[in-house]
Amino acid sequence: MVGTSSQFVVDTFGRPRRISIDPDAWLLKSTPDLEVRIAILKGQQLVAQGDLVGALAEYQKALDANAQSSLANYRIAELLFTQRNYQASVNAYREALRGDGEPRWTEVWSHIALGKIFDITGQRDRAVNEYRLAVQTNDNTQGAVNEARQWLQKPYKLPDTE
Repeated sequence: MVGTSSQFVVDTFGRPRRISIDPDAWLLKSTPDLEVRIAILKGQQLVAQGDLVGALAEYQKALDANAQSSLANYRIAELLFTQRNYQASVNAYREALRGDGEPRWTEVWSHIALGKIFDITGQRDRAVNEYRLAVQTNDNTQGAVNEARQWLQKPYKLPDTE
């Protein structure tokens, strides 16, 4: 569509009984929530394509639309973790925990990721604390609590990349 109006044709079989255009108001408006969702999805696509700089820019757009977005902060933290930028990643995971809590699973997985970073950097006591906090959430989304219990038993180590 271009401008404020566009003509279109809808072919129907017989005469329609009623017409409803965008009943849930998803197509014809822009909201901060929608902007956040779109930017995060674009960021995830760019990560899959290997464009981490572009992905980071999209996640930042999501934060511009909603500075409290736990998911945007979580995705930024994930990206920084893969780059082994641990301090910045810790900061972003902490922001995810302080954010709006949407979706709920960002809490448990942020604690697990923080635990992994602390294990990698030789801070086992802090890692154990994060894994315990993850278990306390009782959120087993995608086996999160099970994974936290696993890392409570033995420290996380980066997988060999060779």
